[in-house]
Amino acid sequence: MNPSEVLMLIVEASLALAGFAGVVTALGRRGTGHLISPRNLNLVNLLATSFGALFLSLGALALQSADVADATTWRACSAIGLVTLVFFSARSLREITRSIGMRRAVRSIVLYAINLPIVVVCALLVWNILLAAVFWPFFVMLVVMFAIGCFSFARLLLFPSSEESAV
Repeated sequence: MNPSEVLMLIVEASLALAGFAGVVTALGRRGTGHLISPRNLNLVNLLATSFGALFLSLGALALQSADVADATTWRACSAIGLVTLVFFSARSLREITRSIGMRRAVRSIVLYAINLPIVVVCALLVWNILLAAVFWPFFVMLVVMFAIGCFSFARLLLFPSSEESAV
């Protein structure tokens, strides 16, 4: 399977995941005020990761269609993906600590389960930008984003109320 086929598969899967997010939003819409509840945070994570994977894949396909050199394509996509992951992680961490407090956030296994793969992927992307310029680190980033989206979707289904015990 060549990178274009893999990217198209990710585009289709991301669109499906974003569609599921819309269904969950429509079925579970409730007034929650201005504070971000764990349920809303899962929804934001689901939308951010699915649309992030979608647009990063479409960007890579566009660069490939424009006959940009593969090394340049994977470096550029990795750089954009790195910025996206760092922003996503920082914002998510800020919202988690704001909503449940720093002490509780530090003890949350979910926080580590999501952020440890992101740290590893960020290191891979830096390596790809500086040295490798290959497809597979970018692909790993897309898979991790998609996995986080699926995890958030599962949490939305398993914890439909806004009274989750932990993030």
